[in-house]
Amino acid sequence: MITFKLGDSEINILPIIKGLVSESEKVSKKIDGFDCVALALGLEEIEILKTMDSQEWEYDPTNLDSVYAHHLKKFGEVNIPVPAFKTAIDICKEKGVEPFPLDMCDEEFTKMYCECVSTFDFLKEKKVLKKSMKTEFSDESPEKFVLEWDALINTLKGQYAVSLRREEYIAKQIKDLANYKKKILAIIEYERVKGILIELGVEYDM
Repeated sequence: MITFKLGDSEINILPIIKGLVSESEKVSKKIDGFDCVALALGLEEIEILKTMDSQEWEYDPTNLDSVYAHHLKKFGEVNIPVPAFKTAIDICKEKGVEPFPLDMCDEEFTKMYCECVSTFDFLKEKKVLKKSMKTEFSDESPEKFVLEWDALINTLKGQYAVSLRREEYIAKQIKDLANYKKKILAIIEYERVKGILIELGVEYDM
């Protein structure tokens, strides 16, 4: 957990590894004692995860997601959607707490993605994915792996721009929350945390 102050508000960032089932336990242990639980998801994603146990839901992973999951499996069971976020939403539901979306809604994200990602990026993506299948990523920890994976994917100019835009947006949402919430838990994927901390002006060695 990364804890710091923004004005009169205490911000607690819990970095999680996307897709790793074991991360659910981390969330379960840390989620109590906050007056706001915020997730690095858009509003529509949160609404889908709220109801997915009671209705059929299909997820069509991208090629990037599929290759990422293939490499992540060496650290444990992998599942889609992100287990840590699903656990957080389930616990919030039990407690009657409404989780706050830190990320863009679908419409905003689509517009931003189209601005950032070019046809050339799509063409280059195949080469990067092919390279990733031959890359020996770190097996020391899932945290080291996701940073290495993120660095490779961000060699795509458009994907890097998307990452930066998301970090900027999420940081702004946290700043806004800090104006009226006193103790915030923000659950964010590990590889985006450092950039968000930089946007917030917080020094922390990841």
